[in-house]
Amino acid sequence: MFLYYLGIDGGGSKTRYLLMDEKGNVLAKSRTESIHILQVGIDSFKNNLEEGLNTVCEKASIISNEIDFTFIGVPGYGDEIRNEKINLVKKYITDILKSSNFLCGNDVEAGWAGSLACKPGINLVAGTGAIGFGKDDKGNKARSSGWGYYYGDEGSAFWLSKKMISYFTKESDNRIKKTKLYKIIKNHFGVKNDFEILDILYNEYKMDRKKIASLAKILYKAALLEDEIALKLYKEAAYEHFLTIKAIINKLNFRDDLIKISYSGGVFNAGEYILEPLKKYLNELSCDVKLAEPILKPVTGAALYAKLLSENKMSYDEKVLNKLREYEKGN
Repeated sequence: MFLYYLGIDGGGSKTRYLLMDEKGNVLAKSRTESIHILQVGIDSFKNNLEEGLNTVCEKASIISNEIDFTFIGVPGYGDEIRNEKINLVKKYITDILKSSNFLCGNDVEAGWAGSLACKPGINLVAGTGAIGFGKDDKGNKARSSGWGYYYGDEGSAFWLSKKMISYFTKESDNRIKKTKLYKIIKNHFGVKNDFEILDILYNEYKMDRKKIASLAKILYKAALLEDEIALKLYKEAAYEHFLTIKAIINKLNFRDDLIKISYSGGVFNAGEYILEPLKKYLNELSCDVKLAEPILKPVTGAALYAKLLSENKMSYDEKVLNKLREYEKGN
């Protein structure tokens, strides 16, 4: 008899599923549209989750109630504190899995499980949005940031892009001096009249959060040219991430002398421009921290997490982790 563990990593646009056995052999994977209830609605949440589950079960030639445990990272889970909604989500999942052997958490918890392979530490995400999540040696959890693009998500790609456009408008009407960023933005949009950018953002981009966030790539181009505004914004973003990390450390009780901090998301593609100022800020902490690249992808981490939750322990045979890492290298 084999034991089966399912990891589900819900995202704002896609949801990934990975089924493995107790030895770390990946048996099947699938992908569906988002299971973010507030974005796609209840019907799509159920349909997408059922589709993903059925696909991995069919590929592995098993039925859903043969899965020993599942961890599901649901976008926005826990942000809505009204119990009736949380209980409703759990009911739908129970009906679809035909089992109560699962744990539902925010998708940032899947990110932590992957980036740190379920070990104590902090996972910092800075993509379209921004959020931090940590777990200490006793299993206590804490998160910080992630309040959404309207109120927060400081240091995210959307946040950076919005501030970048704001500086462009100031440079355009001579409130501040023009830097290299001004011409880079103007060339990117191919406009002669600066006000045309407003039309593009409102009518072509529809002020879509992901499209606005994608403009952060322009900021990186400006940073490569040592543009002072670009460097300033990356430094500000690094400070916001520092505050997130500091808040999580203060909420938890890490026993190790060295706290591992992993990071992921498109903002970190800027490399030294975001990481170097972040390292300098982290030097201000009274504890030792280490920035480290993610060990596993969120969905793979979610499957490993499901195994550990089923066994009620947070230690595992390194052979399991090595198999999962080898799998990811080839996929």
